[in-house]
Amino acid sequence: MELKEKTLASELVFNGCLLKIYRDEVELADGGASVREVVHHPGGAAVVALDGEGNVYLERQFRYPYHKVVTEIPAGKLEPGENPAHAIRRELQEEIGATAGRWDSLGHIMPSVGYTDEMLYLFLARDLTFGERHLDQDEFLEPFKMPFAEALSQAASGQINDAKTLAALFRADRLMREEKHG
Repeated sequence: MELKEKTLASELVFNGCLLKIYRDEVELADGGASVREVVHHPGGAAVVALDGEGNVYLERQFRYPYHKVVTEIPAGKLEPGENPAHAIRRELQEEIGATAGRWDSLGHIMPSVGYTDEMLYLFLARDLTFGERHLDQDEFLEPFKMPFAEALSQAASGQINDAKTLAALFRADRLMREEKHG
């Protein structure tokens, strides 16, 4: 049996500022029928930004769906057709006030495959230079730094729970270990 579903019909049921929601009728792999509700998201980019002393730059931000402040790495959504590497350079400068001399890709993640097509592109930024922050008008966040090892420990213990932050921290750690032992 081929693991594939065929779209039979697709209806746009919500067209918001950021998200579009579709209700699709599909033919299942066994020939049966079902409905899929899909949230279309433009995608985003996120960065583990490390300074020369081994600190990672994080931010605290109120996240409305959870009604709580979440600790996460700098990130932002992609504009239509925007290259993720360009987007994250902009976001790092806006949110942390930093530019980086060295960039490495950490690949991408699919944060919630059951209902959204969102793709998040992850990066590691090093050799940081700092300047002024330029937050968007509706953006309120508190940047801070902590030792990278402490951030990894908090990710492993469940103190940090944001999916992109977890994935990016662990991927950055692996890349840096490979470079060190390379």
